[in-house]
Amino acid sequence: MSAVKVAYNILANNAALTTLVSTRINPLRIPQGSAFPAIAYNLVSIIPTPTKSGHSRTDFARVQVSIFAPTYQSCSEVADAVRTAFEVVTLPGEFNTVPVQTIEFDGQQELTDDEADFAGVYQISQDYLINYTREIGVITLSYLLLEDGDFLLLEDGDKIIL
Repeated sequence: MSAVKVAYNILANNAALTTLVSTRINPLRIPQGSAFPAIAYNLVSIIPTPTKSGHSRTDFARVQVSIFAPTYQSCSEVADAVRTAFEVVTLPGEFNTVPVQTIEFDGQQELTDDEADFAGVYQISQDYLINYTREIGVITLSYLLLEDGDFLLLEDGDKIIL
């Protein structure tokens, strides 16, 4: 659930994207009778990252964002805006109260549905991998900045020996 909260927060708060789709950003499906272009998002899978000290506190989630539009050009334009929305966020960051370490674009597929309405509907589906901290009670998180500019996420119980 946390990863889809992140995806919705990023999409709904990007001005360039909402100019194109307004508030037509929906979980799982597009409501019947909706105007186009529109976006549906869903959780595809979660990959836990267990630690030596216990259960996973950070997960990788694959979230799919599907764009639907009456023309290929419109669908492509919205798809570009979706990808940009995910790429311009500052990471690590917090989205809809969920701490996020990384977001990676993981591919795109183009489809069409010729049986939807008179002229059909174009669809572009994009996958994103979101690395986030799970909501499991109170967790103390710290970040260690490395010399090369990367960061290391520290969870409760982690030790660093220098």
